[in-house]
Amino acid sequence: MRYTYILLFVSIYFSAGLNAQVEDNRKTEATIKIEDRFMAAKLLVAGGKKAEAIKLLDTLRRESEPSASIYFELAKLHYENKDLNQTESNLKSAVKLEPDNIWIRQFEVNFSKELGRYDDAIGVLNHISDLQPKNDHYYDQIVQLQIKKNDLTAALLTLDKKEKNIGWSVNTTLKKAEILDNADRINDAVNMINTLVLKYPKEKKYLRLIANMLHSNDKIAEAEPYLKKILEIDPNDNDARMGLLLMSKGKINKEDYLITLVPLMSNPDAPIDMKIKELLIHVQQHASTGDTVLGKQLIDLCDKLVIAHPNEAKSHAIYGDVLKNNGETTAAIRQYEKTLTLNNKNFIVWEQLMYCLDDVENYDQLLATSSDAIDLFPNQAISYYFSAKGNIVKNDYKKALGFLDEASMISAGNPNVESRVFRAKADIAFRNKEWSKAMELTDQALKISQGKNADAMELKGDIYKENNDLKNAGICWLKAKELGGKSQRLIKKTEALKNN
Repeated sequence: MRYTYILLFVSIYFSAGLNAQVEDNRKTEATIKIEDRFMAAKLLVAGGKKAEAIKLLDTLRRESEPSASIYFELAKLHYENKDLNQTESNLKSAVKLEPDNIWIRQFEVNFSKELGRYDDAIGVLNHISDLQPKNDHYYDQIVQLQIKKNDLTAALLTLDKKEKNIGWSVNTTLKKAEILDNADRINDAVNMINTLVLKYPKEKKYLRLIANMLHSNDKIAEAEPYLKKILEIDPNDNDARMGLLLMSKGKINKEDYLITLVPLMSNPDAPIDMKIKELLIHVQQHASTGDTVLGKQLIDLCDKLVIAHPNEAKSHAIYGDVLKNNGETTAAIRQYEKTLTLNNKNFIVWEQLMYCLDDVENYDQLLATSSDAIDLFPNQAISYYFSAKGNIVKNDYKKALGFLDEASMISAGNPNVESRVFRAKADIAFRNKEWSKAMELTDQALKISQGKNADAMELKGDIYKENNDLKNAGICWLKAKELGGKSQRLIKKTEALKNN
């Protein structure tokens, strides 16, 4: 079947070039022989025998009348062999013989583009477009190259020529607007798209395009009327509503702005991804600042979010993050659990849940959760650490050490995990009353974490206490609290210091 197609193609293409050489359209014996050898060359190419095909075509080139078809085939074969000099030489010969052959000239365009000869490619394309003035493909290629050269004025002129020869089109108008925008002619770009707004007054997309263009050029005030016009057409357009809300950020304070988000979060028809994107900025801000007012507002917004999207894992996940950042760990656990019932494929949620379970010292659930996490994500070192920690509390030190070794091997030097591993091993030594070993491992944990491991700092205080050094014990416990230590044991220890 493949060879049949090749033969048919060759017969049509090659005969068209040679028949003109034969009087009265009658093929001579010599012409037939040339055609047969040309077909044989094509079959060699199809069989992967390019070198033999080139040799045969070179022989044909020398022995027959000049043929664009032969030169063109040689050019393509040499190009495939990455012989650019021979490609160019044969291509020039083919073009000289048939300057109006579209296939040959398009190959010349592609070859010139590859060599970075954009002016040459544009020149050829202009020639082809003159041959086929109704084919928009060639105008589009010219525009693409002119934009690549940053010759935006020329690109606009080419589009004018396209419109003159083919007629007006939406795509051409949009392309002109894009070029004008890139040329920092924002007002001209807006005026260009406004022609589409006038022609299609009920189409939201052109109004939105103008609004986005103005907004990206810091013309926010000028963008607002277009968004409002969208809402006149479609009051339920959430993108336009969100756009207006975002634009209002600079006009109202943060607290009032968040209040304006309540209707959006409460609307079950508004896309959840849009809501999450807007919330994330404020969630991250709250995580870094601990702003209590912001935290309470985010809880209110997330509460409305999960009511609007009760079966969306994303809504419960971000609610869990907000609750965790607000210190409402138990409530955060419930949200993370709900998230995993809806979608258990996001490891970050598993990790957050394990941290929360550790904070509230629910080691039974921590063991179960870490085991499930390991089954689903066997290459996540932190899960092995939490399994180890749960087993330490259960006094199964042998099993715990096995998990710690796994965590260390998988972590590949991750300082967060490595520091925790050394701290956990120190805890085992501490429970075995191996004070020197415990202190050595604790110091290693603190060294890896650059002194920022709150649990390790707390344990160091415990070791000092066991050695009757209450002064250094107290210093370590207070430092652990400064580092964010949240365990109930640490709270009791620091409170006891105040009473002494």
